[in-house]
Amino acid sequence: MGKLFVLGIDGAFPEYFFGEWLDELPNIKKIIENGGYARLNSTIPPLSVVAWSSIYTGKSPADTGIFEYIYRKNFSYGDIHVITSQNLKEKTVWQIASENDKKSIVCYLNLTWPIKPFNGYLIGDPLAPSGESVQSTYPKELKGEIQEVLGEFPSSNFSEFRDTSKNSNFREIPKKEVIKGIYNLTEKQIEVMKYIIKNKQWDLFFGVIGTSDRMNHAFWRYMDNEHRKYEKGSEFENTLKDYYRFIDEKLGELISLLDKDTKIIILSDHGITRMHTRVNLTDWLIREGYMVLKEPIKEKSIFNPEMVDWKKTKVFAIGAYEGQIFINLKGREPEGIIEKEDYDRIIEELAEKLKQIRGDNGKLLDTKIFKKKDYFDGKCEEIAPDIIVYFDNLHYGCNNSLIGNETLWSPNTAKGSDDACHSRQGIFIIKNGVFKNKNIGEIDALDVAPTILNELGIKTPEDMKGKIIK
Repeated sequence: MGKLFVLGIDGAFPEYFFGEWLDELPNIKKIIENGGYARLNSTIPPLSVVAWSSIYTGKSPADTGIFEYIYRKNFSYGDIHVITSQNLKEKTVWQIASENDKKSIVCYLNLTWPIKPFNGYLIGDPLAPSGESVQSTYPKELKGEIQEVLGEFPSSNFSEFRDTSKNSNFREIPKKEVIKGIYNLTEKQIEVMKYIIKNKQWDLFFGVIGTSDRMNHAFWRYMDNEHRKYEKGSEFENTLKDYYRFIDEKLGELISLLDKDTKIIILSDHGITRMHTRVNLTDWLIREGYMVLKEPIKEKSIFNPEMVDWKKTKVFAIGAYEGQIFINLKGREPEGIIEKEDYDRIIEELAEKLKQIRGDNGKLLDTKIFKKKDYFDGKCEEIAPDIIVYFDNLHYGCNNSLIGNETLWSPNTAKGSDDACHSRQGIFIIKNGVFKNKNIGEIDALDVAPTILNELGIKTPEDMKGKIIK
């Protein structure tokens, strides 16, 4: 079997990649003309860390144990931690490849830190903590090798162009600085990929361009004329398209390094869509009597679990795009009060009430409800949210970190405002000698791992639920 090159473009959206932008993305277009393409149905929820972990394990969130960027330790209310590779409960495709004497290169993938040894090379986890003491490559000495050859070892996240002294994030940075910083970081990360592709032995290359997701969130409203904040003729109107033309150019540089018989997969974890504002879900829970505070809130405040009277609280929530709702269940949560026999009744009651929430324009929202019992079946299902809600099918986000808001709707969380939300479909493109300009239709995120293993000549594990794209 030959080599397989897999490149993820975080948040790449099919509506434009397969539509009006295609002629301006010549390298993407060439792969499609000589291969197949599909819309990739993302996970529930379509968060990057959730989707990527399912993509490269072939397992649903109920099996990977990944539902958010954070997790509650022992079902606690306030003992919250950022997830790491130690939370991922399933083997990745590069670990399975390693067991089959295949060597892999893994670049800039979430949940690869702390590093788990395998047969190959690994560069940076965007979610890993910063600092010289943090091992950011495998093997460890690879970092020094890259520094010596390229003159530096670029960041795996966005710390290079944010003011860490003020703990700022990309939402607070002037737009032109965001553009400059993201282009700079993308260029550097691509140079690392090019070096390692050229100079290391491999059977599977799996890299992700994560900077694209930041560009989507920062600049979507300037190109979407259905967005409330669209500004016709804005200087940023073509910023996103120009950036993806740049990505396509860099893709061409990477492909030029491959053997002609190397198979190629280009994909994304989700798409992107307009987000008009957010529903203040925790405020709603308080208003409806599902959550009780120890003291009334007199002004807008950052939510802290210590504010809550848990012995009187039935329901709580997290999430900034989708809402993740948990029942304060007796025997599960530390101070749970809802009896197991009342669980289904509370779930149905919540589902009906959530669907009645209207937008700030007075119109009923196209809200989607996903109940744990219907959507999460796996060895980690116990830690899944009891309900996931997409307000207005993700055109309205969710706020649970700021409470005491004046109305039910606001654009902000404690991290700031956002104008775009993840959508449920990403892209999948494959060139493997089987397809020729073939519209495959739709595939599932769980189909990717079996397809990768098949292209490497490795039998799909029986417990993978996805199908091989062939």
